[in-house]
Amino acid sequence: MKKLLFYIILILFLVNIGLSALAQRRQDWNGPWGVGVGFGPSSYIGDLNEHNDNKFLIIPQSLGFAGHGWFSKEFGPITIVLQMNLGRLQSRDYTKDQKFRNSFYEHDGLIRLNLNQLLLGKNYRRDKWNGYIQGGVGLMRYSAYLTDMNDDTLLLQTGYAAIGKAMSLTGGAGIIYYMTEDANLHIGVDYHLLNADDIDAKVIGTANDSYLYMNIGFSFHFGTSYGSSGRRRSLLWGKF
Repeated sequence: MKKLLFYIILILFLVNIGLSALAQRRQDWNGPWGVGVGFGPSSYIGDLNEHNDNKFLIIPQSLGFAGHGWFSKEFGPITIVLQMNLGRLQSRDYTKDQKFRNSFYEHDGLIRLNLNQLLLGKNYRRDKWNGYIQGGVGLMRYSAYLTDMNDDTLLLQTGYAAIGKAMSLTGGAGIIYYMTEDANLHIGVDYHLLNADDIDAKVIGTANDSYLYMNIGFSFHFGTSYGSSGRRRSLLWGKF
């Protein structure tokens, strides 16, 4: 509960920073629309890796894979993002010879803040590299299967008629490299805190599961020009 409250406060804080910056610096609210896709490793954090005394082993033994697509609209330093994640989570508990696999999809609404633009205000002219932070909420649907590591005997499951559902609070950061005014490269990492403890099909205590999503992606801007906050030129394929 304390973690959920913390992330709600964080999201409200991010929104307040963006709105305050716009009011104080009289930012141009004009901005383009965008679409994008990305992919990368996902790392489960929960009951099946908490036994590990060496925390550096949690990520390697719990790597899955995910992809995402998004639709966005910029308003000065604020970008509103509607995103869908689709992927798999997995991990192993060698002390109990158990492993699980999870398939999920997740819909997120995110608020992204352009740090370069917030800091420079009306003097902002888009550099090649821009840092950002983001936060938001989402809904995950998933199925999970816990099996014995030796003979794949099914021990527990969440799926089929009992498909799992969890709310997600997301916080992340990354960088955007503007290859042209329209074509952009994204590198980021997001932490998803879930209000459920059975994304691994196993409920232990009251601690909720979560996961990290490390990704690289590509987006394309269209529609509205950048106005006073930057230049705009046509996309020249192969001439980045």
